[in-house]
Amino acid sequence: MNLAAGWGLVSALLVLRVQADVPAEELSENQNQMVRLVMEKFHEKDLMNRYRMTSVVKAEEEVYNARIFVNVEFLVKQTSCRKHDWSKPDCKVVKNARTYNCFGCYKFEYDSHSVISKVEECILTRHLRAGRQTLRKYRCKEVENAGKMHPGMYSTFSRH
Repeated sequence: MNLAAGWGLVSALLVLRVQADVPAEELSENQNQMVRLVMEKFHEKDLMNRYRMTSVVKAEEEVYNARIFVNVEFLVKQTSCRKHDWSKPDCKVVKNARTYNCFGCYKFEYDSHSVISKVEECILTRHLRAGRQTLRKYRCKEVENAGKMHPGMYSTFSRH
């Protein structure tokens, strides 16, 4: 019985590890667009240094009725470059860098980068608590459901 419980725990940890290690190269075009938008907004803050994405925690994408829902959570770290150089690829992460946990949930028009609805946030990783994660999930669900038809809803169509 202990062996079975041990394998169950190992399996659960492997599943969590897979979810927590999404290679940045595997992000879709829409997910990359969302990350760019979140990073642009993040660098509008009163920061002295540039930050760059160092890892992707979670990445999801779904298509709904000609709309695309994208949810990405990622970490950014402080670099040696100044803020106005935030898009330079050769900036090195500094020792003891400040680390922010960023997330974004966006709903795009299909085949377009027009944003229908969004929520985004970047906070220091040490401030990320369970309550904050719950609030993020709730707000993300609102974005996901924006413009969606649900059972019991009705719509009217006009013919010309």
